[in-house]
Amino acid sequence: MTQVPFSPTGIALKQHELYGLDDDQLLQEARHLQTDIVSWSIQHFILDDYQKGWLLQTDDKFRVEFAKTVAKGISNRYDINIEFIGPPRPKSKNIGARDSDIDRRIDISVIRIST
Repeated sequence: MTQVPFSPTGIALKQHELYGLDDDQLLQEARHLQTDIVSWSIQHFILDDYQKGWLLQTDDKFRVEFAKTVAKGISNRYDINIEFIGPPRPKSKNIGARDSDIDRRIDISVIRIST
């Protein structure tokens, strides 16, 4: 699998690549993501030092919930929507994910806040 930028375009490319896999391979990717979202993200996305640092510093409870939501969406081939809000060089970041079984989509929001 290729590394892509962590951006709306990169997310769309990664979705296309993942959903081109057969069901068994896709489930394997979703399990890896759910088990270790940090290593999965580093393997699949081009992250700058700030993004890697933020990812490594997030608390375990958040990582488990976020990974569970994203893995569910991927394993069910939901459409992935990502929105970045705020200045391009954040000091802190709030990220969240929601899934919708009705619309078969997962919405990820990244709120960047300068301090």
